[in-house]
Amino acid sequence: MMDGYDIAGEIRLERQVHKGSFLLVEGTTDIKRFHPLVDHEKCSTVNCYGKKNLVEAILLLYEDGFPGVLGLADADFDRVTNSLEEHEGLIYSVSHDFDADWACENSMAKYVQEVGNPEKCAALGGPSEIGVKLRTGLKALSVLRYLNEYQSLSYRLKSLRHDMFIQNMAVDLDLLIDDVFYGGHTGAQRAQLKALVVAHSAQEHDLIQLTSGHDLMRALGLSMRTELAERKHAQTWGREVEMHFRLLFGDDEFRKSPLFTAIRAWEAENTPYVILAARLRH
Repeated sequence: MMDGYDIAGEIRLERQVHKGSFLLVEGTTDIKRFHPLVDHEKCSTVNCYGKKNLVEAILLLYEDGFPGVLGLADADFDRVTNSLEEHEGLIYSVSHDFDADWACENSMAKYVQEVGNPEKCAALGGPSEIGVKLRTGLKALSVLRYLNEYQSLSYRLKSLRHDMFIQNMAVDLDLLIDDVFYGGHTGAQRAQLKALVVAHSAQEHDLIQLTSGHDLMRALGLSMRTELAERKHAQTWGREVEMHFRLLFGDDEFRKSPLFTAIRAWEAENTPYVILAARLRH
């Protein structure tokens, strides 16, 4: 299995034939996400197979004085825990992750206009209020993911079935706990986990940093079946919604984002290396 040392080594070797810049991303989805925005003649995009590898590779390369390397990584819960690895070669998502960043107000408005029922969406306050309602409704799930990671609870949350516990654009905590313990564990364990989630959910949280784009896209898709529209199930799967938002997030949305400003600032400080396509640099 590759690690940051392996990735840094491969980049050093590639510099023998590629004299331009290197953009390090976490995985294949981000390769797709940033592909339309990158100058592929002057910048080589590198899949790091995870955030840990990406950060490690950046730190190693900068320590060696290797020029022209930039990493783009999800913040995840690192701002919530004040543990973000600040570095001149790292730029993080503005919100929890890039999926959530891509669900900006403009993209949400486009998506709602294209697939939503106008009357239903207007009744909920329009695109910006829909985003707020979804993040608020997801709070218990977001808190659970946060606790699972930073208290090392070791629950398997990657296979959660969102349609089993999201109702009326919000998480039913009892049904969520049922899904977490699907197929095993005692009532005492269930009660203990529920009490923990309830206690932490009562605290103030920055939902922009707490809510994963993965959950946001799945909740939005589910809401398009009933609360916001009458879409068929196959049209509302999370991966379909994520794909739509990657397509909807165009140059206008990107130029308005802090990510664009941060990358342009990096380019200005790392001449002659560039990341962005020529149309975005002028």
